[in-house]
Amino acid sequence: MKFFLFLGLLCSLLQAIVFKVYTEQLPPYNYMEDGKVLGRSTELLKELFEKTGHTIYQNNINLTAWSRGYHEAQNTKNTLIYSVARTPERENIFKWVGPIDKLAVGLVAKKSSHISIKTTESFNNYTIGVMHDTAAEMMLLNLGLKISDLERFSNPQAQLKKLAEGRIDMVAFGVEGLYFMLKDAGFNPSDYETVYILKEADLYFAFHKDTDDGLIAQLNTILKSIQKSR
Repeated sequence: MKFFLFLGLLCSLLQAIVFKVYTEQLPPYNYMEDGKVLGRSTELLKELFEKTGHTIYQNNINLTAWSRGYHEAQNTKNTLIYSVARTPERENIFKWVGPIDKLAVGLVAKKSSHISIKTTESFNNYTIGVMHDTAAEMMLLNLGLKISDLERFSNPQAQLKKLAEGRIDMVAFGVEGLYFMLKDAGFNPSDYETVYILKEADLYFAFHKDTDDGLIAQLNTILKSIQKSR
């Protein structure tokens, strides 16, 4: 009897946690539209929290620069960031709930550039735009490129403009999201092509590393139940 009372109390405590939530502009998974954060992952997170009793601080998902949210999720308790590619480099930085979707990370260029990538050694011949601390950046660094070889940025819209104007040759990003943002920025997606796929990665909700393991297990169990019902 005492065990079940303790278990019930534990569940109540877990359900009382309020999280600060961060995300970025990565359509169709998470993006801002008309002042609201939308997207497949956003809707899944809201449903998950509704079913487990957790809440979002001030009922506000912070859509911000990736580097800021990534830093907060690593250094502030009761914080999470999504949608995050789960990579070996990040494995011990966060606690993981998912997978929630799949992400193809690749290099996108203008068709008129006629870029053909046969081997990864060819990357050294081009200027590649990439966001700070993203899975795409990690993948390129693992292939031997250096930070100094990359055109790093925090604002994807500015980098798309550079790509359109020919000031960089390619952008490394989630492919589906990149085409979505090209269209949203007023560019014709059919003028661009994916010239190389770096990797397909699973996307997750990434929680601060001190998040209770029991809570992570609870969230994963409920998430699987939601996904099976769809």
